[in-house]
Amino acid sequence: MTPAPPRPDALAVRALASRAVLPPGAVARLFGKKSVLRGTERVAVVRRGRVLAYVPAAPGADLRLALDALDLDAAPPGPGLRLQGPGGVVDAPAPEPVRSRLVLPNGTRRAWGVPERATVALGPVALTLDVASGADPHVALDRALWLGAGRPEAARWLPAVDLAPPAPPAADDHVRTVERGVVTETDVRQARLRRQTIRLRPGQIVTPAARSLGHEWGVFAG
Repeated sequence: MTPAPPRPDALAVRALASRAVLPPGAVARLFGKKSVLRGTERVAVVRRGRVLAYVPAAPGADLRLALDALDLDAAPPGPGLRLQGPGGVVDAPAPEPVRSRLVLPNGTRRAWGVPERATVALGPVALTLDVASGADPHVALDRALWLGAGRPEAARWLPAVDLAPPAPPAADDHVRTVERGVVTETDVRQARLRRQTIRLRPGQIVTPAARSLGHEWGVFAG
């Protein structure tokens, strides 16, 4: 048996962008009969004729739409969401969020003693991620998180760090939390409209536009 490589000090980071997975019938309706996806095609995510995002298209068995935090903020789940291509449109499935994760081969994961979740550092930001199986070790990161962390090329192991969330504070209608890993400009604008403040969670990333607007309006709690 080939021994597993030693645990590295750092892992490569790959940004995960939004994408639409299209079965053959959807490919035909969006791009025309006998069309074959070659990896460069994109489709528009639209609602009521308004383009909300453009996402790469990939072939697959089932129709799926995975959106990163920025695109999900622009195109939230709800009625009327459709995919539009040069040949037509199809109703979009309910969008699912792109999920950041630490990817490890099964044998390597066992040899390194990595549990179901692990903590890594992206510059000054620490994140606890689910561990998934894959061909080679790397950190797959939601594009919004990747952009907010400064486009890192590598993540460091933090094996001794426990980022379990603290006990939630007492309910307060004027304070809200954002459950996603990234806080966007839309979150800040919604909080201001509702006269709320946003309490940031450990390791949560704030996009530059959200940070600038939030500080200008005094939206962030504490």
